[in-house]
Amino acid sequence: MFRRIGQYIQTSAYQGLEIFEVAGTFHYALLKLQRKQGKLELSGAWSSTTLEDIATRIDPKKPLLLQINTTRVLNKQLDGDRTALAEQWVKKAFPNLDLEQFHYQVMDGPKIKLVSLTKRSVVEEHLTELKELGLVPAGISIGIAGLCHSLDVMETPIQGSNFSIQEGNDGRWVLSQGNPLTSATIDIQGLRMPSQHLLSFSQLLGHIQGRETTSNLNGVNRELHVGFKNRWFFQKGVQWGLGTLLTLLLVNFLVFSHYRSKTMASEGPIDPDQQTELLERTRERVSTKEKKLQALLGSSNTHATLYMDKIGAGLPESILLDALTYQPLTRPIQPDKPISTGTDELVISGQTNDKEAFAQWTAQLESKEWVKDLEIERYEYRSKTVDNFSLKIQCDAIGQKK
Repeated sequence: MFRRIGQYIQTSAYQGLEIFEVAGTFHYALLKLQRKQGKLELSGAWSSTTLEDIATRIDPKKPLLLQINTTRVLNKQLDGDRTALAEQWVKKAFPNLDLEQFHYQVMDGPKIKLVSLTKRSVVEEHLTELKELGLVPAGISIGIAGLCHSLDVMETPIQGSNFSIQEGNDGRWVLSQGNPLTSATIDIQGLRMPSQHLLSFSQLLGHIQGRETTSNLNGVNRELHVGFKNRWFFQKGVQWGLGTLLTLLLVNFLVFSHYRSKTMASEGPIDPDQQTELLERTRERVSTKEKKLQALLGSSNTHATLYMDKIGAGLPESILLDALTYQPLTRPIQPDKPISTGTDELVISGQTNDKEAFAQWTAQLESKEWVKDLEIERYEYRSKTVDNFSLKIQCDAIGQKK
């Protein structure tokens, strides 16, 4: 729907983290890939038995895909053709289960078919563990089912983190689980990496190619992906906003300096005492401007970041923000006049495809302690499914209530 924003946020660096278990010990394997000139290159591969050690190598500004492959994820291989509905195939593999309590993922390869299944609480536990370290993945895969994205570029025998796949007597592939930890190296069309990172590679390949697996995780993954794009947009918005403000202030100072130099040149030579006095006044003006600039930037950065976090925390999936401006200019910058900004004002513009969710969101914002007043400046029809909007929020001082 919002293809223009989505294409702009595309990146060329990708990260995959697999959590797997061998002999009762958790292992964490991180893989980083870089796309250059249409080819994937290995940027780095690390493994550890502690998540804290691996977390220091993860870049939170780049998309991270999580693969959960512990003993709490069940993988069951199936024979025969797949049924029309994925749920029927899952029930065939794991009968008498309430699928509302479980996440499942299906791999439907030409020579191997299997279902991976785990409790929803297991996924939530790993997400919470990552969030405590400041990490939020952009997508999740469970079990060995995520291997489906790379089956067409691999041949048996296949060695993974804690599993292997061999070719059986009938030509079909057979899954073996609970394998001991190995240090084997695999080669996938010239890209060499440790076998512990095979699932991460497959999941990253599917992400880059825009594939979706047969799973009831698709809703969770869409929410995680939208959250990543919104965090990316907020971070870049703050950087661009501060950069633009600094540039405008610098241009203002240069114009003033040029104008002052021309004035001094037209006045002719002056004596040393006048030069000393003029230099002192100039230094005072420059010092005053520097202090104002530092105060303005410091306040803008601190306040904008705080408000950004508060707004982003409750942003519905149906709303995508285009711009967030803190203390907007109330009039164009002029060489001989002070810069005027809206004190404690926040202007937000974006798009929505759900009027009811938009109304609930604005009502929720208006009830916040830090919101003094909220005004819908603009709400206009764009297409049959998308509307544009613009809000102006008058913020209370930090820590104050209405």
